[in-house]
Amino acid sequence: MKRIVMLLTFVSVVCGSAALAEAYTMPFGLPSLPDARLAISDSYDTAGGDRVESIARFGTNKSREEVIALYRKATEEAGFQSYSSSDKPEYYMFAAKRGDDRLTIYYRNTSDWVEAGEAEFSIKAVFNK
Repeated sequence: MKRIVMLLTFVSVVCGSAALAEAYTMPFGLPSLPDARLAISDSYDTAGGDRVESIARFGTNKSREEVIALYRKATEEAGFQSYSSSDKPEYYMFAAKRGDDRLTIYYRNTSDWVEAGEAEFSIKAVFNK
């Protein structure tokens, strides 16, 4: 009986995760990264309750250059201005703002959130409710 309950729990988590992946929408109308696989996403109210923070992590086989070029262009077209960046051998990050909206894009060569052989692309968005 215990094994059946564990199996049913596993199946419901897997099916629920697939439904969650299909329901994720990129913030601020940004494009989805072609062929990226959603690993995890979450959205919640910030401490003050007046803003929302959303984060999504994706597994990708795209190069760092492809990912960063796509999202630098997309954020500029959406009216964001870059205000911070970091370029290290193991990861790349840039942050952009548009009024009260904040956006941070990360590319990590490896991650616990993605499958072996994939890099992690993640996007964090903070915006007013």
